[in-house]
Amino acid sequence: MKLFRKQPKTPKFLEWSYQSQHPARTLWRWANCSAMNFVQIVITFILKHSITWITPLVFKMLLDKVVTPDKVSNQKVTIAVILLFIALLANIPLHTLFVSKVSKVARNLERRLRQALVIRFQQLSIPYHDDAESGRLQAKVLRDVEQVHMVVQYVMESGLSIVATLVITSGITLYYRPYMMLIYLAMVPLVMTLRHVFKNRIKEENRAFRQKIEEMNSQVSQMIDMIPVSRAHGIEEPATERVDQKLNQVSHQGQRLDRLNALFGASNTVAFMIGNLILFLISCWFCIQGKLTVGEVVLFEQLFKQILNSVSQAMNLYPQMAKGMESVRSIGEVLECPDLEHNQGKSQVTSVNGRIQYESLGYTYRGALSPALSGVNVDIPAGECVAIVGPSGGGKSTLMQLTIGFRRASEGRILLDGQDMESIDMRAWRRFISVVPQESVLFEGTIRENILFGLDTVDEARFEEIMDAANLREFVDKLPEGLNTRIGESGARLSGGQRQRLAIARALVRDPKVIVLDEPTSALDVMSEKLVQEAIDRMIVNRTTLIVAHRLSTIRNANRVIVLEDGKISEMGSYNELANRPDGAFKRMRELQA
Repeated sequence: MKLFRKQPKTPKFLEWSYQSQHPARTLWRWANCSAMNFVQIVITFILKHSITWITPLVFKMLLDKVVTPDKVSNQKVTIAVILLFIALLANIPLHTLFVSKVSKVARNLERRLRQALVIRFQQLSIPYHDDAESGRLQAKVLRDVEQVHMVVQYVMESGLSIVATLVITSGITLYYRPYMMLIYLAMVPLVMTLRHVFKNRIKEENRAFRQKIEEMNSQVSQMIDMIPVSRAHGIEEPATERVDQKLNQVSHQGQRLDRLNALFGASNTVAFMIGNLILFLISCWFCIQGKLTVGEVVLFEQLFKQILNSVSQAMNLYPQMAKGMESVRSIGEVLECPDLEHNQGKSQVTSVNGRIQYESLGYTYRGALSPALSGVNVDIPAGECVAIVGPSGGGKSTLMQLTIGFRRASEGRILLDGQDMESIDMRAWRRFISVVPQESVLFEGTIRENILFGLDTVDEARFEEIMDAANLREFVDKLPEGLNTRIGESGARLSGGQRQRLAIARALVRDPKVIVLDEPTSALDVMSEKLVQEAIDRMIVNRTTLIVAHRLSTIRNANRVIVLEDGKISEMGSYNELANRPDGAFKRMRELQA
């Protein structure tokens, strides 16, 4: 019976290095636009945009025909007008084709970046996710990738327009009157000065705005998660005010950025309008002197407008690119993060017996003054049920996370079926274990989909056995749609006991060799606890089981009990042995719960 989906092949583009310090080179590589495709895009653009260069030439010819009829033949005028109409009609299909090709490149880049982020989220270590705020990570997938997509599409469209216009209009100018190029070139120092003045400030303001957006996303995400708590305690207004402070900060920072971009854009516009006026006056003077025709005055005025618009477009493009490059750096914070769970090249696990050995095991959290675990030595044979108890902060959950491989030992080692955990591919090993946490992690979908999460299919007879073993029938059969009932986000339509039994069914359907139960009944009422405990008792038969428990009444059937205090094992033995040990920690805990 095939249960597990075949591991998807890592997309080839993930082999490409992501270098946020070289954003343009990185985006070009990830866009995966072939040279042939790029040439097609350029040719399509030139053909569809040719109308902007043909029109001034036709107008020049018509004006020269009006002023000096004998110098311009009727045949040339007729051909020019026909070409103009052909260019106008061809613009519609050519523009559609161009946008389609550019969109394909930009949308594929957008998909690759989001896919890369999602895959990297799965690869990053659990300590990384402990420190990271989910709102910030969501902002990178949504806002930052969207910003990169917009910039890439805008640059491909505007960038080609800028380059093509500057090259072709300069060529036309040089063909007719080379000395007119000197006036064009006089604008370059002004353009470069403006860019230098605004460059660093625009970059810093964009970075500050991006950080405020991420903080806002994080605050909103926290507020949504805390709505039941704030509603229950009647503190909706303070909760709203916390978010409102972030909204005000985003608004203030956005206004600063908008004002700076407006000042930058207005400065460019005024400078280029002055330049255009100066050029027109000079052209008129040349015409009076007989060095230019009336048609050429209009031609150069139109061409210079195009050049000024292109340069202005290039300058206005800079703030947009600054946003995009800041988003590239933001995405790089994830894609370049070295805090990964490394499994590459390690030995694969094809079968598991379930023996677990802790040898002088210790772990210290980053920034902590004392270790969470120290000197833990335990040998758990395959098939044994071990309960781990102790006061809060004693190291129970840390030991479970180390066993699963979510964290790596600071000292000592863990042996899994005799192999050092550091030498095996933990992704493969985890396919033989199941975890039932204190708070069941469910998604918005049907009961059946949640049970089969990550699996292709399961034999229906086997599925029915699991339903009985997990005590699911007690409530599933009462639902109008049975297993096809949608449970809401995080299982909101189910009770705590129902969610926990569903989590047990999800664990059982994988037929695990090792089971980790992290306080599975701590938040349940008496009746729900009884149903869940029955399901647990059926689940752990002939499987290595680790149970973290606060309610000592739920671990009577454990083969062995380990008491953890201050990160160290203070007692270990059977339930009855520890319960009868004079002045023992376990006995004191049991008496407190009596």
